[in-house]
Amino acid sequence: MLARLNNPERATPTIHIAGSKGKGSTAAMIASVLTAAGLRTGLFTSPHLHRITERIRIDMADVSPDRFVALVDELWPDILAVERLGDVGKVSVFEMLTAMAFVEFRDAEAQVQVIEVGLGGRLDATNLVTPDVAVITPISLDHTAVLGDTVPKIAYEKAGIIKPGVPVVVSRQAPAARVVIDQAAAERGSPITYAHDRLRLASGPVYAGVSGTFPLQRFTLESPLSEYEIELPLPGDHQVDNATTAVAALETFAERRDFAIGPEPVSRGMAAVRWPARTEVLSAPDDPVQIIVDGAHNSSSAAALVSTLATLFPLARRTVLVYAGSGGHDFAATAREFASLDPQVVVTRTRHPKAVDPHTVADALRRDNVTVTAVTSDVASALNEARLIASPGDVIVAAGSLFVAAEAREILLSIAPELYPDLRGDMMTPYESPVLISADKPGPDVRQDAG
Repeated sequence: MLARLNNPERATPTIHIAGSKGKGSTAAMIASVLTAAGLRTGLFTSPHLHRITERIRIDMADVSPDRFVALVDELWPDILAVERLGDVGKVSVFEMLTAMAFVEFRDAEAQVQVIEVGLGGRLDATNLVTPDVAVITPISLDHTAVLGDTVPKIAYEKAGIIKPGVPVVVSRQAPAARVVIDQAAAERGSPITYAHDRLRLASGPVYAGVSGTFPLQRFTLESPLSEYEIELPLPGDHQVDNATTAVAALETFAERRDFAIGPEPVSRGMAAVRWPARTEVLSAPDDPVQIIVDGAHNSSSAAALVSTLATLFPLARRTVLVYAGSGGHDFAATAREFASLDPQVVVTRTRHPKAVDPHTVADALRRDNVTVTAVTSDVASALNEARLIASPGDVIVAAGSLFVAAEAREILLSIAPELYPDLRGDMMTPYESPVLISADKPGPDVRQDAG
């Protein structure tokens, strides 16, 4: 299909990012800094939170609905032509979106494209690029039914994005993953840089107020080339690690393309990052109960969230967890990481087609001795139930997948849109009227969404 489109993936210098966790945040940081540096920047990520146009961005702005439709119309004859060949199967939705992104970035004359792998790496549709830099964020057990049931097997798939002679920047890794990545880089003659060997944390992080719906942390990174003072509106030590990887990738890309990425655009770009549903605080400022949404969907990301919550809310009385399972993820292993919080768990299901029946999830959690307080049929009801359970000083956390985080975000923002007026434009709300999440006013019915 890309050959029919005159190989648009070759038109734009590329940074290609794979990993089990942190790859979306790292991609957003890299793209935001490149935009701040004055480069016209394409960003392709998945999945989307609220609407499909989020996946294709120019200078951090979503492609418009009209342009998205135009791209579908433009590519449709080629999709049909490929399918008529009869020997390569049908073009998948993700393959189509990937091709649309490459065409959009070429036609918009982007100077760089930041491409996040969809699943795995070796066989991912995005792996048709030959990047200037490959980036591999932390690898852990995820999508085991597709990628393999051990870290080395998954690392083999992720390392499939390493191309002959192309530099690769790598985040902190488990030893089992590092061995596989090192071997792949050596076999392909690709220079490898471990981000935390290239950069060190010179000071911080310390929390310094709130930026929008995110706690703001400040820290300083130091490399042989420069010192970077960063204000990052994404909380957690794992986001400091992601920022370290992003800066190492930016320095490597700049060296490859023979230009400088200085401290000033790095500072501005990091401060401008907006990556929703990553330990995002959506409670009202005067609410005695904190409400957090987070896309933690595997045991490693759940462990990172638990650590971040302990730092942000050290005096929290109790955690109420609104939890939903998604097909392809080990939801029981993820929930076990939350067990250290001794949470009251409200199990629910999202409207997403991959959603797992909440009773199936609840039974799995109980087998692991995780206390299930309630089971509901939809996220709005689960948030109502969590409100019934929570008392002043408690923290409500909606997690388990990006799908439950997105749905909870839509509901919470529909309750009090005046609190976060700048966020209303970045979401599509399927809830037709504002609702009070409380004991006496249950949430609305959830309308099915084809997306």
